[in-house]
Amino acid sequence: MPDDSFTAADPIKKFLMWYSEAQTGRRGKGLKNYLVSSGFGLLRRVLSSIFPESNLFRPDVSTLATISHDNKPSARSILFHGLAEGGFSFYTDYESEKGIELELNPSAVIVFYWRLPPRQVRIDGKVQRLSREAAKFYWESRTRANQVAAAAVRQSSTISGREELIKKTRYIEQLYRGKPIPCPDSWGGYSLVPEKIEFWEGRRDWLHDRERYILNDGRWTNVKLAP
Repeated sequence: MPDDSFTAADPIKKFLMWYSEAQTGRRGKGLKNYLVSSGFGLLRRVLSSIFPESNLFRPDVSTLATISHDNKPSARSILFHGLAEGGFSFYTDYESEKGIELELNPSAVIVFYWRLPPRQVRIDGKVQRLSREAAKFYWESRTRANQVAAAAVRQSSTISGREELIKKTRYIEQLYRGKPIPCPDSWGGYSLVPEKIEFWEGRRDWLHDRERYILNDGRWTNVKLAP
């Protein structure tokens, strides 16, 4: 892991640097890195258009782990939507399984894993709801198809089958034909405010780099860990 003075004392800056490099494939300066970055960017755009559902070239895909009502681990993939209101943001239905679990226990973990270059970031902390204004702003940026799907049924609710899902989405389409679809009251965002951030970077010799940052009294301290 590079010992960069720009990121050494601030894990948020380090994360943003890694996140940018996961998007571009770029590491360091120079012509070689520029060519790698350009080629990776072109490949990413081509494959993303062919396989829009693949997460290989989606660095915003991460795993959110929560605690269920019976104190068991619960995890699923989410889309990271940038830093907001002091933490790492994502959006969901507050009445979904993860929304209910976070209401009962706000402690959560988000894990990012990127293959190119091989890196992992784990963020431990507690979530807080984003403002209603932030939820509406993001809702309006979503495609109409996404809005229809989110407004038609409550996430994680039990349905009889795909036919019911199609019927309810068609109802929403008809109900709001020619009109904007309002953001449901139960839909919004969370910000996971970090208390601990851990970085892992893979090495060919298996002597991987691992570093943990812990927030104490408003200041980050960091230690190196064995891989």
